[in-house]
Amino acid sequence: MQSTLLLYFVQFMHLIIDIFCMFYIFLFDPLYDIYFCGFILFQTLHWIVLKNECIVSYIEKKLIDHSYVLGDDPKWVPHYDTFYNKYSKWMKAVLIIGALLYVIFRNKKKYIKLICISAIVLWIYLTYFHNK
Repeated sequence: MQSTLLLYFVQFMHLIIDIFCMFYIFLFDPLYDIYFCGFILFQTLHWIVLKNECIVSYIEKKLIDHSYVLGDDPKWVPHYDTFYNKYSKWMKAVLIIGALLYVIFRNKKKYIKLICISAIVLWIYLTYFHNK
C-alpha cells in the first residue's frame, strides 16, 4: 500500500513536470527563459547518462518492479500508462517543442536560442531515433 501511494505521488510529480514544460510560455515571464531551456537541455542530457532513461521514470519502474535494471526498457514510461493515451503523448511533444520554438522566437539572446535549438535536436533524437 505504501509503495503504491509513493508510486502515484512520483507519477503525479512527473505529470506536473510535463505540464510545466508544456505550458511554460503561458505561466512565466521571458525573464526565466534561460532557466526553462536550460532545464529542458539538462533533462535530455541526463537521458544519455542514464541509458536513454529519465530518472523519474526509472524511479517509477523500480517502484513497480524492484528487479528492473537501468536501460532495460527505456521506451516504457509508466506515468504515460496512468495519465496519457497515444494522442496526448504526441500533443505533449508538440507543446514542448512549440514552447521551445516560441522561446527562440521571443528572445534576442543568441545563447538562449542556441540552448533551445540544442535541446530540441537532442530531445527529438533521443526520443524518436536513438536505439537502446
